[in-house]
Amino acid sequence: MDYLLSLFGDLFNDSERGRLIFLLLVGLSAIALGLGLTLLVTSWLDPLRRRLSHLAHPHTEPQADEWYQTTLDSVSGYLTPRSASERHSVVRLLTHAGFQSQRALPSFYAIKILLAIGLGGGALFVSHYFPALKSQQVLLYTVGAIFCGMMLPNMVVSRLAAARIQRMQRAFPDALDLLVVTSEAGLGFIAALNRVSDEMVGMCPELGGEMQMVCTKIRVGVAVPDALKQMVERTGLEEVRGLAGVIGQSLKMGSSLGETLRVYADEFRDRRMQRAEEAAAKIGTKLIFPLVMFIWPGFFVVAVGPAIIAVLETFHR
Repeated sequence: MDYLLSLFGDLFNDSERGRLIFLLLVGLSAIALGLGLTLLVTSWLDPLRRRLSHLAHPHTEPQADEWYQTTLDSVSGYLTPRSASERHSVVRLLTHAGFQSQRALPSFYAIKILLAIGLGGGALFVSHYFPALKSQQVLLYTVGAIFCGMMLPNMVVSRLAAARIQRMQRAFPDALDLLVVTSEAGLGFIAALNRVSDEMVGMCPELGGEMQMVCTKIRVGVAVPDALKQMVERTGLEEVRGLAGVIGQSLKMGSSLGETLRVYADEFRDRRMQRAEEAAAKIGTKLIFPLVMFIWPGFFVVAVGPAIIAVLETFHR
């Protein structure tokens, strides 16, 4: 360690600057390691990846997976919160992000605890190389590192959930159009939904998988509106809630399903156009900040700068 510090000091011709840069690189490496471990664990727990691995190697015994499951089950009571509302909100967030397994909740809290301990220990380790720091400052930095370790998984999962919902929202209009076409072609709702889910797997695997799950639930006896409402809870797509209401009303009234879906598709296009117009109307307000901060200062420098220089030269003479 002393050799590395002396090497950085000789490189920058300043021992203090070399020490600061060395500690900055160590901190960035620790953050990158934490993010890499978080992404590795989340990708390892991905249901789609586990399913593909099981299909590729159906006869292998996942000994490591069984050990992890046993260990997680033994400590899950200490990891998960006691509040039912907090568990429900976290489970809903994980479900929207695509982690729908039973062990997603304890795995999430285990990652938070390990990351907080790692960052807190890293802050304490780095503080030894700053003897000028007071005990209150070291405690403050350690608590801040632990807080960052606790909040970082929430931010990552929230980003994953938002990205997943956005991908499904972009693919939902195409799925709805395909559902209208297949229904008007003579297929029943379940058959049409199954066909559309097969087509959507290549375009949006998340939406295609959710639609296939809806078909599976309907086959085992769940009512169509209830299966669609459960899809809303899993995906966070409010557009599906309206579709569930329309289909339930069509089934109760005995009207044509294809015509009902076409009317809903037209209404959905109108709402999508309204959202696009709303977003376009907000552009002017959003452009105020970059105009004031970046464009106008440069414009004034170019337009008014020569005149100011000329006036200053005149007064100087």
